[in-house]
Amino acid sequence: MTSPSHTEFFIKAFVLLVALLGPCQTICGQEPEETPAEIVIEPGTKLPLTFRDGKDGEYRVWNPEKVDDFTLVDQTGTPFTNEDLLGKPWIVNFVFTRCSYQCPLTCKTMMEFNKRISDVDCRIVTITVDPEHDDVERMQIYSEIWGADPERWIFATGEPEVVWDLIRKGFKITAWENVGTERVPGMEFAHDNNIIHISADGEVLGRYDSVVADEMTTLKKVLEGDIETPEEHRPTAVSGHDEDSVTIREFLEGDQPGPANPLDKLPEWAKRLPGVNAMLNSLATVLLILGYIFIKAGFTSLHKKSMLFAFGVSVAFLACYLSYHFALHYYADSPGKPFEGTGTIRTVYFSILISHVILAALVPVLAIVTIIKGLRASWDSHRRWARVTFPIWLYVSVTGVIIYWMLYRL
Repeated sequence: MTSPSHTEFFIKAFVLLVALLGPCQTICGQEPEETPAEIVIEPGTKLPLTFRDGKDGEYRVWNPEKVDDFTLVDQTGTPFTNEDLLGKPWIVNFVFTRCSYQCPLTCKTMMEFNKRISDVDCRIVTITVDPEHDDVERMQIYSEIWGADPERWIFATGEPEVVWDLIRKGFKITAWENVGTERVPGMEFAHDNNIIHISADGEVLGRYDSVVADEMTTLKKVLEGDIETPEEHRPTAVSGHDEDSVTIREFLEGDQPGPANPLDKLPEWAKRLPGVNAMLNSLATVLLILGYIFIKAGFTSLHKKSMLFAFGVSVAFLACYLSYHFALHYYADSPGKPFEGTGTIRTVYFSILISHVILAALVPVLAIVTIIKGLRASWDSHRRWARVTFPIWLYVSVTGVIIYWMLYRL
């Protein structure tokens, strides 16, 4: 039987050789795979981060939220739990000491990255995917190769059931044990090379590929507090499913969350304004039609009151409209809710919207001039202006309601 000193020598020599010469692969222990051909991806589709729970498992949306309770053992033989890591942000990756490919390169990357973030008060946790073989002694030897200080960089092992439950259900890492002809020395396991960022409160914040230099630079900026976690590195929240994670197939078939609604960021009073605007446009429409009926019937006084009320309602609409868009800019930094329809309905919507916006800019001037002409009893001039103002004003009021219905109710 090989003595511990000989074991340590061979492990260190092997690991250092692989770190210098080993090939780089996306999945440690297996050649990179393409997305299954049966999954059709439309141009422009934004794909979420994914993982698999086995070699033949379906691609699932990566959506961990909090780190579940666990108990592992570090390279000094000291047990630790997830609660022991609270209070500082930490990053975690996965390796196994028998790996002849990516794991030594990943550890070399982590060693260099640790130096780059030496000023950041955080922890690094490297967990084995081979806990039955990687006992405390082997993890200690492995940690010494990379100069890991146990107070900052933990090399962890534990009970196989605990480790694999943490891998598959906690961090949702792609990993499996190779069998048959695929199980050759140095390739006993296959797993991804991702690094997961955990907050000081135990919340999963992001995932980064350790073999992509740009992603490691991004992670450094995040840890240093220079930037927030970019959207493309965050877990994807998917609601409305009983399963813990939806498959990428389900996601692509329409179960992905829709575009963010800027209304969600507004205070309650601002959220109500689109509905208020629609009611004001409806009221203006009714008053305009009544004013037209009254003048045709010869009820001049009622016509005057109806048109003045219509003008007052339109002024109130303008005030609410400007307040709403100010709130969108101030609270949501957004120009407004995007129209989500596609195809013919989208063409119809924007045709109505563009004509509405152009004509709406004319209404205040036309209405004011027409009203002034009427108040001064310049009837001939008033009628000429009214023949132009009325249909434009009515069209703007009606289409205002239609636009609200298409954007917020359709």
